[in-house]
Amino acid sequence: MKSNGHARKSTKAPAFLLRAERAMRRIAQNVITQNRALGLPLIVWQNGKVVEKPA
Repeated sequence: MKSNGHARKSTKAPAFLLRAERAMRRIAQNVITQNRALGLPLIVWQNGKVVEKPA
């Protein structure tokens, strides 16, 4: 079968990628919750710099 030069790309993300993203979001939420409970600042990367967000 001859191709016409147009390759079709799947727009749906693979299942493992969706699971990994969901896990990362869950972990991030847990860190935020723990830091608030302990009164610790949250250290994040923002605009190319390390920033400390207050609790």
